[in-house]
Amino acid sequence: MKTELIRYENIHCTMDGQTCFNGLHFRAFEGEISCVIVNNSIEKEYFLELLRGNLKPGYGWTYYKGKKIITPKMQELMLRQTAFIGRNKGIFSALSVAENIFVASGRVPFWKLVNPLCRQAPGLLDDLDSPIPLLDKAHLLDPGMQKQAELIRAYVSGCHLAVITDMEMIMTEEQLKNFFILVKKLKARGMTFLYVVNSSTKLYEYADEITIIKNGRTVGHMNQEDFSKFQTYMELFEKTKKNTLKKNNLALKQIDKKTVLEFRDVKLPDLPLLNLSLNAGDVLNILDLDSTKCRNILPILQGECGFEAGRILLNGREYSFQSVHQSIGDGIAFVEARPMEEMLFADMTVLDYMTFMIQRNKKKYFLRKKYRKMTWHLMEGIFTEEELMKKTYTVSDECKLKLLYYRWIFVRPKVLVCIKPFSSVDFQMRQITINLLKEVLKSGIAVIIITNQIAEAYTMEGKNVTFHNGTITMD
Repeated sequence: MKTELIRYENIHCTMDGQTCFNGLHFRAFEGEISCVIVNNSIEKEYFLELLRGNLKPGYGWTYYKGKKIITPKMQELMLRQTAFIGRNKGIFSALSVAENIFVASGRVPFWKLVNPLCRQAPGLLDDLDSPIPLLDKAHLLDPGMQKQAELIRAYVSGCHLAVITDMEMIMTEEQLKNFFILVKKLKARGMTFLYVVNSSTKLYEYADEITIIKNGRTVGHMNQEDFSKFQTYMELFEKTKKNTLKKNNLALKQIDKKTVLEFRDVKLPDLPLLNLSLNAGDVLNILDLDSTKCRNILPILQGECGFEAGRILLNGREYSFQSVHQSIGDGIAFVEARPMEEMLFADMTVLDYMTFMIQRNKKKYFLRKKYRKMTWHLMEGIFTEEELMKKTYTVSDECKLKLLYYRWIFVRPKVLVCIKPFSSVDFQMRQITINLLKEVLKSGIAVIIITNQIAEAYTMEGKNVTFHNGTITMD
C-alpha cells in the first residue's frame, strides 16, 4: 500500500488581493515522481510559494506524512525535509563535489568531521553508479552534473521531497536523461520527487502521477499511462487563448521563394562540412544536442567566432558575420532566449518602442510627430490604444511577445534567428508564439529556430539539422 507524503486539500488563498488558489487539490506518495502542470508562469510561482510556506492558505488543509499541519513547527519540519532544485546555481564553487555533497549538507557539526565524511562519498556514488568526479571543483562540472550533485546532497541531508523546476532550460537532452536516471535510483531508495512545469516538455513521461492546475483550481489528476499530452494541451491550454493577431497585410503579396541564406562547404570546428540553404518564408530548425547554449552554430551567426573554410551567402552575396549589431543592419535579426526579460526598453511606451524600431534609420525621428503617427496607424488591430501608451514593463506577456515579433515583421529582415523560442514561455504564450512566427513567415522572412530540446525543434514544420557528437544530420 502506498504511503502519502504530502497532500493539499481544497486550498483557497489570496495574496495582495489577488486570488492565487480557489480549490487546489494535490497529493504525492513516498518513493514516487509526481508532475504538476500549471497554466502559466504566475501560477507556477504561486504553487512553489505554497510549497515553501510563503503563501498561507485562507481555507483548506495541508498534510505531511499523514499529519495535518496545524503549527509552525510542523511546517518547519516539512521545509527542512524538502529540497528545491531549479535553474539557479545551487552549489558552492570553491568546494569540491564531495565537500558540496557532505560538508554543505547541513549534517556537519564540526569541521574536523569533514574528511571522514568526504571519505564516504566514493562508496555512495559507487552505489548510485554515478560518474561525478568527486575531487573536482564543483564549478568545473557541466550543468547536468552540478544538478546531480545538488540532488545527492539533498538525499544525504535527509530530504524526503525534492521539488524540481526548469531543468530543460539549462541541460541538454543527454544531461536531462542522466539526471532522471539518478532521480529513479533515489526514488528506489524512497525519495519523493515533484516536477513543476509550465512549458512544453516531455519530462512528464518520467512521472508516476500527473496533476493539472488551471486558474487556481485542480482540473485533472491521473496516472502517467492515462495522460494524453496532446489532448491536455489542446483542451486545457491552447484553446484558452484566441488568436488576437492582426491580419498581416504584408502577406497578401506573393512571396518570392528565393534563397536568402546559404552555407557552402562550411567547415565548423570538430564537425564535417555543412551545406544548407534557406528560402524566404521558410523555417530551418537547428537542434544542438551537444550544448545547452547551442555553441556549435550560434556563435558563428552572432559573429563571436569564424569558421575554418567554406562560404556563407546572404541574399546571393558572400557574407561574414562580425557582430549581432552588424548582422541586424545587414538583414539578420535575433530573438534571444527569454526575450521578455532581456530585449525590451522598460521605460519606453509600446508606441515609442515600435516607432524607435521601425523608424530607427531616420535621423532625429523622435523629433517628428509624423513618425509616431505613422506607427500608431500601423499598430491598429495589433495593440489597443491603452496598450500603446503603457510602458513596456507594465503590459501583459502577450503584449510583450507581440511587441518583440511585430517589430521585426515591420522592419523586414531577411532572416529571423529565434533562440529557444518556446522554452521560456508558458502554455498560453506558446501558442501565441507559434501564431506570431507564422505571421513572420507570411511576411517572407525566413526563420531559424535554434534549440537543444528535441520537442522544441519539431514544433514548427520545416527543414531540420541536428548536431550531435561531432556529426551533422539533416532531414
